[in-house]
Amino acid sequence: MRLHEFQNTDKELESALVNTLMNVTGDADDMNTSAELSFDAVREIMKNTGYPAFNYDLFKRLYDDGETLKNIVKDFDQEKIVLKTDADAEENPEMDFDDQGSTDKVKQMAKSAMNRRK
Repeated sequence: MRLHEFQNTDKELESALVNTLMNVTGDADDMNTSAELSFDAVREIMKNTGYPAFNYDLFKRLYDDGETLKNIVKDFDQEKIVLKTDADAEENPEMDFDDQGSTDKVKQMAKSAMNRRK
């Protein structure tokens, strides 16, 4: 085998991390709760999936360099990672605010279609 076959790229690591966090988020959404993981637990999960060098600094670099983690991580520090869940969205209705008024437009279109049927 070649050396590059053993090396894991940041994209592969980020993909594995995102999949792991999305699974936790999905479980939390199913139970309608928030999701918080200790950083030690995340480190252990990543170690078990083949990324033994995973640490806080690497997580922070991936978070700062990309948008994917920012879409699923609500907050983090060296002790824990808090994920965005449906329960958080329900607690904070500002997160569901629609600047474009698309729901109003859909209602208007539906009403117009119903008026044409009469």
